[in-house]
Amino acid sequence: MKSVTLSEKLILYFLCLGLGTIFLISIYSYKSTQQALMSRTFDQLTSLRIAKKSQVEIFFKDRIKDVLLLAGSDDTRVLAEQCDKFSKPEFQQGFSEFLDKYKSLTGYFTSLTITGISKNFISGHTAGSGIRNGREYNGPGLSGSDTAGSVTILDESLDPVSGKVKMFMEAPVFSRNGHMAGWIILELPPDAINRIMLNKDPGNGLGRTGETYLVGIDYRMRSDSRFIHNSILRTRVMTKPVISAIHGEEGQSETVDYRFIPVLSSYSSIAIPGLKWFILAEIDLKEAMIPISRMRNSLVLLSTLISVIFFFFVFIISKRITRPIDQLKEAVLKVGKGEYNIEIPVRSNDEIGSLTRAFNSMSRQIEEKTTELQSERMGRIRSVIDAEEQERQRLSRELHDGIGQSLVAQKLRMESLLYLDDKEIKEQINVLKDQSDRTIDEIRRISNNLMPSVLEVFGIVIALKNLCEETEEHTGIVIRFRADGQPEQISTRITTYLYRIAQEALNNIIRHSAAKEVELILARKEDNVTFIIRDDGKGFDREDKAFEKGNGLHNMRNRVALLQGTIDIASAAEKGTTIEINIPAF
Repeated sequence: MKSVTLSEKLILYFLCLGLGTIFLISIYSYKSTQQALMSRTFDQLTSLRIAKKSQVEIFFKDRIKDVLLLAGSDDTRVLAEQCDKFSKPEFQQGFSEFLDKYKSLTGYFTSLTITGISKNFISGHTAGSGIRNGREYNGPGLSGSDTAGSVTILDESLDPVSGKVKMFMEAPVFSRNGHMAGWIILELPPDAINRIMLNKDPGNGLGRTGETYLVGIDYRMRSDSRFIHNSILRTRVMTKPVISAIHGEEGQSETVDYRFIPVLSSYSSIAIPGLKWFILAEIDLKEAMIPISRMRNSLVLLSTLISVIFFFFVFIISKRITRPIDQLKEAVLKVGKGEYNIEIPVRSNDEIGSLTRAFNSMSRQIEEKTTELQSERMGRIRSVIDAEEQERQRLSRELHDGIGQSLVAQKLRMESLLYLDDKEIKEQINVLKDQSDRTIDEIRRISNNLMPSVLEVFGIVIALKNLCEETEEHTGIVIRFRADGQPEQISTRITTYLYRIAQEALNNIIRHSAAKEVELILARKEDNVTFIIRDDGKGFDREDKAFEKGNGLHNMRNRVALLQGTIDIASAAEKGTTIEINIPAF
């Protein structure tokens, strides 16, 4: 499996961080803008709805005023009282003059009817006869309202004969004496309301899909739809905004319109006497969100561009960061292979530069320490070899000067026995016997030095005590030995090493210190063994490296190191030397 480099990790990390930040900022910007755009659109729809509502209400208030003015005029009363004369030419002439006189008030209406009162009732409406637009009229008086100053607005309905949408406004007409004289009935065309509500011009603030329309209590349109021709009373609008408006609510919502298309809608009721109508201002959600869609596309393009630029800078920066690290890695591998003379150039003063300087320093120190270790290792090997050679030389001298000379002397005496008489032979045999005993003792001494049997049989305490006594006997130096604790209960390997260290130390004291007294202390405390060798000799200067180069100290240090212990040498000129050794007991 291919490992991922630090450079790749940095690129991935910074890319995730950067792209995540860009993504969150883009989402936040998109959502904030979308919310702001929807809020602005709702505000526009609400403003338009309020404006249209005001226009419709004012329109009907004005028409009510027109009807009341017409119903209260003397001309209307006279015509209502003379409806039975509608066939007379002078009556028709009077009606034409009436229309010309009140042309400004009747211009919004498609027909005007003035009826007289009759005692007959048809389908709950008072019957009347009169004239409509100059022609004879016989029909219902509509609502039969008989309250002075009142206007009745009849909701839009479809004419069963013509199929046209019709809407009427009526008011009662009274004579001078206050008696009911008839009614004035005016037909209000749907186009008058459509001129207010319906606008297909894209520049009107509603774009290509926005519209305002009216809905009645029966969920049917009371003004034409922008998208459906002749939709009055023919198109059913049973949407959530209409239902909410019927329940007396006013507000705005994102919903589905009568075409089952998502829209933004602002809705409320409309105040027209006698009518329960509701007004809605709506625009398709898709068109309303066109700016946010453009912004989304711009955000995607901008985010992509920023991501590419960000990736480029991240790549460059990551390479600048990882290049010295890669150099350090290669240098570490070389150091691991033994190449220590490596110097990496420092190119910055940051943490990487500090790390590079630390590595260069470490490399130099490793090279120095390796050289020292190699030198020390060679010194140890040399000291071991020299010690072995010295031991061989000592054994050679002892065998040659001691045992060899004794054996030669015994050989010469044995040869001389051939030329002696019996009495002299007996004397020489006794001499040879004494020489043989001394030779045997010398062999035992040499053997004991190589591997003292007393160490194996009686332990370290007896062995060191014997060593001190023999050394004191041969050198005349006062040597005291003391054992504390239970040093006998340590391993054979440790006792052998300690015995050799004692031999080495006593040998150095005899050869170099000119000491008169020597003290050896062997103590064991819990799991630690302490061995102290102290003399009152001339000592040496620790700063003088010549003393450290001797084989004796090297041998002692090596043996202590093999026992995983510590050795501390304290010495000063004319103040003697103290060697303290601490090693684990097991």
